[in-house]
Amino acid sequence: MCNLYTLDPVLTELAQDFDRFLGRRLHLAAGPDTLANQPWKAWVYPKYQGLFVRPLDPADPDGDLEPAVGRWGVVPWTHKGAAKDWKFPTNNCRSEEMTTKASFRDALKERRCIIPASAFYEHTGPKGAMTKHAITRAEGGPHFLAGLWSRHSWEGEITESYTMLMQGVADEDDMRPFHNRQPVFLNRETAAVWLNPALDYSPLLASPPKGHLAFDPPEPAAR
Repeated sequence: MCNLYTLDPVLTELAQDFDRFLGRRLHLAAGPDTLANQPWKAWVYPKYQGLFVRPLDPADPDGDLEPAVGRWGVVPWTHKGAAKDWKFPTNNCRSEEMTTKASFRDALKERRCIIPASAFYEHTGPKGAMTKHAITRAEGGPHFLAGLWSRHSWEGEITESYTMLMQGVADEDDMRPFHNRQPVFLNRETAAVWLNPALDYSPLLASPPKGHLAFDPPEPAAR
């Protein structure tokens, strides 16, 4: 599962990437209270603040998108207590569990998002001497990864949070030597489907094309 990713570009560069690769406009609103103007981490670990993107108007999933900042690790709205007291590891969501797990099923129905990432990381090799592999998009530009988001409220404190969708790895996948799970990668067509809860998302749960990913170092470490 993924427990580290990076996001390098500033918002204006990210907006250009969304237009270039997905054909979608990223709405960059001004103002100190705008969620996208809150600080987020360039190196994102579970429970860190990261940037995710969702429809500006939930009723118009094909319209403009808005960047938001939240905790990587969904805090479901049903949690009774402060967000900091949520201890379960919900930064990843297994695709086969999102319709049944209480932490994710409500978000799946109406709160889908895209997580932009410059690279995500996996480790290979023996414990204590593991090699960290940066996994980037081979053709350049960021990854666009499927996610779910949530909004939790407790005693006046509102917490935005999100999770990264993870799917299995087939024997012939580029990811197979590095891990048995991988994110759900979105493109111009599949991003539009994922953000629209009225459409069937099941065809999106598919391996990326061969050569879509680049690995650094390029080979897994010996065990």
